[in-house]
Amino acid sequence: MKVFVLQNLQNILEIEFPTKQTVVAEELSVECAICYTYRLDGEIPDIVCDNSKCARPFHAACLYEWLRAIPTSRQAFNTLFGSCTYCGSLCYKPTFLARS
Repeated sequence: MKVFVLQNLQNILEIEFPTKQTVVAEELSVECAICYTYRLDGEIPDIVCDNSKCARPFHAACLYEWLRAIPTSRQAFNTLFGSCTYCGSLCYKPTFLARS
């Protein structure tokens, strides 16, 4: 049934949705949801929100700075815990990053 819905949407909107066969890896490069850049000091976003409806990517350094700045985040040993900048889910447990 999902195939029919997809086909109907494509017919109504007169567009073709990308499929797994037509998507190229370079098209999937996404920017950090905090700094809005793809590369930061040569690094690409490597942490993703665990909430499947959000799934925003973040640079580890950007997320570290974000979590340090918000008053609701907490630290336990070498891990910062806080909420996603977009969905608010308490899903981030990034490794504590030492500033270099």
